[in-house]
Amino acid sequence: MLPCLSNLIPIEEDMKATFALLADLDVSNFVRKLAWDIHRKYCTGTSICRLLPHVSLKQLFEIEDLARLEAYMHEFAQTIQPFPIKCTELQLVPTILEGMETGILWLDVEESVYLRRLHDRLNRELAQRLANTQAPFDGSEYHFHMTVMMGGQPIEVYRTVYAEIAERTVDLGFTVNTLAMFVYDEPLCLNGNYMTYKILPIGG
Repeated sequence: MLPCLSNLIPIEEDMKATFALLADLDVSNFVRKLAWDIHRKYCTGTSICRLLPHVSLKQLFEIEDLARLEAYMHEFAQTIQPFPIKCTELQLVPTILEGMETGILWLDVEESVYLRRLHDRLNRELAQRLANTQAPFDGSEYHFHMTVMMGGQPIEVYRTVYAEIAERTVDLGFTVNTLAMFVYDEPLCLNGNYMTYKILPIGG
């Protein structure tokens, strides 16, 4: 039986969003297979795999007017030209998630002048159009990467995982053709509400 609409409780939490460059099929399949293999052996969970393999252009920022952000996304996507991205080594980054010391396993992304300019431009133009768009690591400290797996087990487990795969040769590249918007409800957590909200081709 469908719930009565009058009994539904509206979600009042704040919303966050971010833009990301999607991987092509070959890189996406590599990331997904590695994530699945890790989960099957170490029970890390697959919540993070709800998002398509990607390179974020900035971390999450607050958003109150989704329609305005969508309009800007269309404008931004039309002015980006396809360009190459290279993924090099696998890296392990310790972090704290939901009170537990855990890890992020990611593919390091080789920074290019064009990629850095996109990050800087995005920060500048969002600040001109919307309020409170600052995010952690904006600016020169921002490190481009592609997440493979995150959270679900303590850092000791991630160190074991990394010891097994760190020596793998990684030489992956792709041409960026699509821009995605991810949206999240507050509070942020691995099993929270987040999804790929919109995907657009880049270029005029």
